[in-house]
Amino acid sequence: MGRPIMTSNAGYRHGHAARGQRSPTHNSWRGMIERCTNPKNKKYKNYGGRGVKVCGRWGDFCNFLADMGERPEGMSLERRDSNKDYEPGNCRWATQKEQMCNCSRNHVLCCYAGPKGAKSVAEWAEISGTKYRTILSRIRYGWTDKEAVFGRAA
Repeated sequence: MGRPIMTSNAGYRHGHAARGQRSPTHNSWRGMIERCTNPKNKKYKNYGGRGVKVCGRWGDFCNFLADMGERPEGMSLERRDSNKDYEPGNCRWATQKEQMCNCSRNHVLCCYAGPKGAKSVAEWAEISGTKYRTILSRIRYGWTDKEAVFGRAA
């Protein structure tokens, strides 16, 4: 990952860890580093343990801040492609809902042909007004994706 991460006087350079208080942006950065580099972190197995790395540039918080900007209220750091590393171009600030649509355990349904016809169960539930759990239950019973979302014609 390049040079070691130094946080003891980092707050004096960028103001995000002053007086022992880390900013939300700094907390997101630290969490990313911990998930990818610390085998004792409870999330390590899903990140560093599967080979996800942090680009060398982001080993320094100032570079991360310059590339990502301040973390907006209610958002967290997301990798657009969960099989790629934390790096500029693959990361963004996302809402919890957006995060859930991009997680590896998500179930994607194709109700219509083409790329816009493929959406997560959560997205289809919102579009159709059908409950999330109802859609999943219907799929388990062998309904087609379209039937699970919109119901069977009477």
